[in-house]
Amino acid sequence: MSPIRSFRQGSQLITRQGARRFAEICETHGIRLIPQFQALGHQSWAGTTFPLLTVYPELDLTPGAFPGNEGIYCREWDVTNPRVNEIVFPLIDEIVDAFGADGIHLGMDEIFLLGAEESPHTKGQDPAQLFAQVVNEFHAHFVADGGLEMFMWGDRLIDGEVHSFGEYESSLNGTAPAVDMIPKDIVICDWHYEPAPAYSSIPMFLDKGFRVLPSSWRKVKGVEALAKYSYSLQHPNMLGHLFTTWSRLDPERLMKYPPLQAGVETIRGGKFYDVTFDPKPIGPDHRLTLRLATQRQDLDIHYIIQGPDEEPGMDRQPSRQDAHYDGPFELTQSANVRAVAYLQNAAVSDVTQKLFVLHHALGRPISLTEPASEKYRARDGVATLVNGVTGSESYGDGQWVGAEGTGLEAVIDLGEPTRISTVTARSLNSRASWVHQADRVLVEISDDGTLFEPIGSIHSPDMEDTIVRHVVTFDAVLTRFVKVTFPPRIIPKSRAGAGNPAWLFVDEIAVE
Repeated sequence: MSPIRSFRQGSQLITRQGARRFAEICETHGIRLIPQFQALGHQSWAGTTFPLLTVYPELDLTPGAFPGNEGIYCREWDVTNPRVNEIVFPLIDEIVDAFGADGIHLGMDEIFLLGAEESPHTKGQDPAQLFAQVVNEFHAHFVADGGLEMFMWGDRLIDGEVHSFGEYESSLNGTAPAVDMIPKDIVICDWHYEPAPAYSSIPMFLDKGFRVLPSSWRKVKGVEALAKYSYSLQHPNMLGHLFTTWSRLDPERLMKYPPLQAGVETIRGGKFYDVTFDPKPIGPDHRLTLRLATQRQDLDIHYIIQGPDEEPGMDRQPSRQDAHYDGPFELTQSANVRAVAYLQNAAVSDVTQKLFVLHHALGRPISLTEPASEKYRARDGVATLVNGVTGSESYGDGQWVGAEGTGLEAVIDLGEPTRISTVTARSLNSRASWVHQADRVLVEISDDGTLFEPIGSIHSPDMEDTIVRHVVTFDAVLTRFVKVTFPPRIIPKSRAGAGNPAWLFVDEIAVE
């Protein structure tokens, strides 16, 4: 299983002669060349509609709707119009011939408009049937008749209700059942950009008989996590790793592209079996039960527990002389836990570290005034905010509760009058994705859960840190209910998406 590199065409046209020359260079260096054609979706970007639908506007899936492309992600072509295939098939055939390719990547990602009210020809129809129809038509022409190997993105085939990747990396609009309606000889490029301890869609595709090519982008930690998880499966149909850039890089920058370098180093290093943590709060005494695991059952796990403020030795890798994991154990106070998996005397994982926070609100009932976003679901729903686990730098790791432009307001029931003096929370910055830290946090208290009075607040200026810690302190008070409010924000000027409502992601709300 070797790494596979992916390149994106720039804005300049490619001549047949240029395509042939490029193909010859690839052949000389042992590189298999597979062109990509963006099929069905991505027929526009922002306010620009691309040539297929400007030259042939009758092929638009939602004609006349969304002027200026406002209110949609991208335009899509009309899957019911036979003219699409009459135009597109010869175009792709020409591309394949020019490059002398034996495979074709047909895109098919981020489809949102099939069956929509604004689509006169597919309104009310099953999006999965429509999506599968397109895939099968492509397969019949390019694979059955053309003898090519077919690649496509996998997000529309992943049920977002089962696999919590959000509305882009998985489907929340009904296309996922198409996974059982299409040929199994298609290579599924399963793309995930955020770091996570596991990527459940990969074994799902493998179990269904597909060959899978996990695909990453710009986040180094995301590349490393995806490569480790997929290679740890040791499955013959896991083909390797697809590195994407989604921007034009000159050769010098490409060879120094950090995600590519980190990913190749991770694959060559072979340390695929990072330890995962499964915490469970127990009882009224603010304790946490912690389970450790790896992808392989025959590995030994060794770990270190240190206080959250202890610095000496925190960069040390747990050795075989440190505590050996032989079953779930309890944490009775906040702690940093570091763990490594060993096969005999060799470490077969990197160090996994997680901060666990034990506090008065751990495992207590919590509610939100307005529901959190369903697009990126937290592992334990709103209870994730008081489960004792801090989030990573990824809003998709299941430990962040998200709000799309609405802010968050949480009410915690401590169960009985409790003396408190500090509320601590963290919010996330991922500005390229329109995710911005909280700029204010307000704390209120109540004896009955109905009438609240302010007790403290903090203003947090914009910081460059990915994770921003907010600490609200006040004179000690006795209270049962605590309300913590993170007001909504508008994306500031000079930032991507300026003027739009910002995403907010909050992890553990610690009440002490």
